[in-house]
Amino acid sequence: MKTERLSKIKYKNLGTPSFNVETPSDHVKLHTLMFCVAKKGSGKTFFITNLLRMLPFDRIIVVSPTFNSNKKMMDQLNIDEMDVLDPDDPNTIQRIYDIVNAERDELEMYREKLKMYEQFEKQLTSSAFISDEFLLEFFNGDEFVKPTHKYGGRNPVIGVFIDDAQNSKIMGSKLSNLCIKHRHLGAFKDGSPAIGVSLFIAVQNYIATGHGLPKPIRGNASHLAIWRTGNKKELELLAREQSGEVDEETFYKVYNFVFDEKASKHDFLFVDLAPKDHHTQFRKNYNELIRLDE
Repeated sequence: MKTERLSKIKYKNLGTPSFNVETPSDHVKLHTLMFCVAKKGSGKTFFITNLLRMLPFDRIIVVSPTFNSNKKMMDQLNIDEMDVLDPDDPNTIQRIYDIVNAERDELEMYREKLKMYEQFEKQLTSSAFISDEFLLEFFNGDEFVKPTHKYGGRNPVIGVFIDDAQNSKIMGSKLSNLCIKHRHLGAFKDGSPAIGVSLFIAVQNYIATGHGLPKPIRGNASHLAIWRTGNKKELELLAREQSGEVDEETFYKVYNFVFDEKASKHDFLFVDLAPKDHHTQFRKNYNELIRLDE
């Protein structure tokens, strides 16, 4: 059996990259859909707040009922109090959409004003008639001022951290839709890359009765942080659901390597389902690469 290539059929990339935010070389790609699974006190919030601090986020939204009890860790992230949302508020998911769309609208307005300013500059240099519209827009009474944007005209990088919300009302179909659409939020009419958001979801159980971690979230994750679990069925499901990217035998091999007899309750296995070219898919505690061939 063999194949024969049809030379007149050629593909080209018509879209935008799935991960279009530049990150430091040792870090994961963005936008991410990451979830962290561990029992209480294992260090999920400690890890995620540190990761959010190290990655190039401009704005971080926290969805958590326990924000104030973790305030010391959260303080390093410079989170606006208006960006702390309640997981039991039925409007929380819509509020996230509204935040991203408002950032998109502000950037679109800046781009339009910049185009106007370029026309205005041409009129200035050519000694042409300057319209009142340009004067009203760019003259502040003393001088002509070029439009500015708080992020220098680029897309803002937005992170959403959902913590201690597993049994709340947010863990339903609206969250699933957010996870599916997360990198497409704040789309532009001209087709330029959408603003998007990166999602970080911390839960105590991979699966749970009632308001557990929905399948669309599990199936669309790009990064996982997994602490030791005593639930054999949960571990089997974890291995099986990642088998499209990581074969089960390799998963168990790496899992047992991380959680040997020396492992502490704070150690975790990090699985990167979208690794950068020079990285392995596996890390211990995020800051140690695991080389399978060594």
